[in-house]
Amino acid sequence: MTEPDWEYVEEPESPPPEPPLTPPRVVVRFFLIPLLLVLAVLGTYLLLGFLFRAEKTPEELVRDLHSPYASTREHALYDLTYYIQRSPEKARRDPGLRAALLEAYRRRRDFRPDIRIYLAMALGYLAHPDALAVLREGLKDPDPNLVFYTVWALGKIGDPRAAAWIRPLLTHSDAGIREVSVITLGRLGDRESLPLLRERLHDTSASVRMNAVFALAAMGDPAALPGLRNLARRPFVEALPGMNPQKVESVLLNVIALAERYPQDEELQRRIAALRADPSFKVRNEVLRRRAR
Repeated sequence: MTEPDWEYVEEPESPPPEPPLTPPRVVVRFFLIPLLLVLAVLGTYLLLGFLFRAEKTPEELVRDLHSPYASTREHALYDLTYYIQRSPEKARRDPGLRAALLEAYRRRRDFRPDIRIYLAMALGYLAHPDALAVLREGLKDPDPNLVFYTVWALGKIGDPRAAAWIRPLLTHSDAGIREVSVITLGRLGDRESLPLLRERLHDTSASVRMNAVFALAAMGDPAALPGLRNLARRPFVEALPGMNPQKVESVLLNVIALAERYPQDEELQRRIAALRADPSFKVRNEVLRRRAR
């Protein structure tokens, strides 16, 4: 008889049983150790961030605007826009920063379209009249997004001379540009635009129509009254396209403020008074606050 072609292997001894998981052991194993690992990783990340990602100064960012690398220029523009938004008064006193942004806006083709808008935003936050000339040229740009933010920037600067340049945009094919133009002309209080703004009350865009009401009401024009009466009713506002609870609340608060320009209009004042029962605490409180004055 032949031997089997296998050999006997002795089984290893069973490992000793683990000690029972008492509450202190459970806390250490499943809470303290993972927590310490997380804290160690977080500490390492923060240390590396401190060492290698120090915030650049405005002067360094201005130099980066002239970098041959597109990504460096774009990051510098983004960071400068944030800096100006955060510290507008300080930025306004820096002529080198202003000159660099004006030059960058003139050569805006060096930036991608989605980044280019930050040039207009930065100049808007800077709010310096030196930017009027270059922004005026930007109104002719073929990129509608840049035109939109250029109009917005002119509104932030608030110089009434810009109104004449913006009026032709009230009939632009892009509804967003028509809307921001209506808002800006209302902000500038340009009474010469009143006939054109009245035409926007019949715009194909509901948002343009609503902002035309607000622009006209800001100047006390009677043509705004029918629209204000409608916008003083929550169901009407909620039925408008693109509305959410926050936007509805914002519209109603705006209407309450603008209604003070028409104290003799009984229908509008009655609808404003009815908002004392509105679901929004802010709306109810604003009605009561204004009527208590």
